[in-house]
Amino acid sequence: MIQELVEFGRRITKGKSMALKEETFAVDIVINEEGHFQRFIAGDKQTTEAEVITAKKGKARFLLDKCEEVLGAGDKSEKKHKLFLDKLELYKGIPSLNPVFKFYADDNENGLKKAVAEFEKLDKKAKAENMTFMVDTTRLLETDEIRSVIIKKFEENERKASNGKICSICGTANSPVLDEPHGLVKMPKGQTAGCALISYNENAFESYGLKGNLNSSICRECARYYIEGLRFLLSDGYNVEEDDYQKGHYHYNHRIKISDNTITLFWTREEANVLDPFSVFDTPDAKEIKRLFDSVWSGKSAVGSIIDTNMFYSCTLSSAAARIAVRDWTAMSLDEYKRNLAEWFQDIEMFDNNGELSYSPLRWLINATQRDKKPGEKPKSDLNSKTRIGTILWNAAIKGHSYKIPIEVLQYVLNRIWKKENFSKDRAALIKLVINRNTSKNMKATLDESNTSVAYLCGRLFAVIESMQWKAIGNVNNGIKERYFAAAASQPSILGILLTKNVPIYQHKIGGYLAKELNEIAGKISDTGTFPQRFSTIEQGEFALGYYFQRNHKKESTESINS
Repeated sequence: MIQELVEFGRRITKGKSMALKEETFAVDIVINEEGHFQRFIAGDKQTTEAEVITAKKGKARFLLDKCEEVLGAGDKSEKKHKLFLDKLELYKGIPSLNPVFKFYADDNENGLKKAVAEFEKLDKKAKAENMTFMVDTTRLLETDEIRSVIIKKFEENERKASNGKICSICGTANSPVLDEPHGLVKMPKGQTAGCALISYNENAFESYGLKGNLNSSICRECARYYIEGLRFLLSDGYNVEEDDYQKGHYHYNHRIKISDNTITLFWTREEANVLDPFSVFDTPDAKEIKRLFDSVWSGKSAVGSIIDTNMFYSCTLSSAAARIAVRDWTAMSLDEYKRNLAEWFQDIEMFDNNGELSYSPLRWLINATQRDKKPGEKPKSDLNSKTRIGTILWNAAIKGHSYKIPIEVLQYVLNRIWKKENFSKDRAALIKLVINRNTSKNMKATLDESNTSVAYLCGRLFAVIESMQWKAIGNVNNGIKERYFAAAASQPSILGILLTKNVPIYQHKIGGYLAKELNEIAGKISDTGTFPQRFSTIEQGEFALGYYFQRNHKKESTESINS
């Protein structure tokens, strides 16, 4: 995984020098050629390329940093300011830096002292941001001379630090392997400063005297590339404006939310013009999925020749305090990914009330295992189960039928239904998915009257009896669904009691309403013998699907039960 992140980081940086990286700032310190302070320009955050440093703690950036380092302002700033001046001293002799050195000269009353006095007038927000230098109208960090000297200094330091150790990622000794942190990235629910994918705590007990990074042998260049790649995957996207259907939000191009602290990242080894497979999980569109089916099952790929060699990569990450936990890693050909994706949508497709195929977004399927939100309360979920189930479903989506979904996922969604929560299309789709992935049964997207499974038939039978009750006595607070649904799904003999005791009462009031459906389904069950003593978890899922499809097959019963 680290190796592929390194290659991705190298690709997106497009050969830019590793001596520079994008940094944010919001304040310009404007001085003149004599080092006299002119004014502060404070505004919104901007980005510029600055000297790269491996870790901020105990270090200062060249020409761009906080007020403590640059101006020596604030509490406990003396040491930080000295670090900044020591860094600046390394670049003495560069002509364009003369105004900056004059600014810090002790005999310049119009330099640092004046700037510190004026700094106190800035608002609190501006004081907390990074600042950098402008000489008149020129920002020093953006001049060719300053960038060249930063790169030259970086290359000199790399040669000095080179220790001949071989990097386990690139297999070379071109860049030094040093015992230092690789860098932090922002993760959902992670610590504010960022989280580390690779970090070092205690020295390993069997490391042959090696410590920290020396034990894992990742060179500084590869470390920077994988951090840059990771940061890009976590942040790349665009703003979506608010419309009639959804609020404005930020759409991420390479990540999907699994739970509050867990996300899945995905990318390809080479850039590819594929049938947008990255957005279909979030907002699946029937037309787009049909194009995917046509491409995969007909063998007509719309991707081009690159599809034969391109690879699809995916990793699921969770924030764990200051560290990142890797939950899984997947690498496969893009062709295989598309085939698996087509299988996923076949397994979750459902017909809606208009008779058209629809597909539940991944996040809705994950939420189908969680407790329903009640009116007026904040959404609640079991973070651990949501993270675990979300990771399972993501793997099921990209790995195809070779990946078996644990039965516990089915039990989670059934528990929600047994506890009288909404039996939604998403829950039905998830039940269908788990059954299809764990058995040879090919559960359909709508009512399957040819399905002779006893559990499926029992579910259909229960739905018919429920509809008869509604026709006979209307809506009741404690009908047979509330009283017997969960019990009948596990102990189908209860249906025999309903047939002998309840059905005759309903028929007395409604005559032959639904008698044909009742007799037809009951006859198919009797052909197999008596009602089984108990249903397995898979069979309970079939029971639930039989009930769901039968209930939605009759419009009048659907309207009554949902009212």
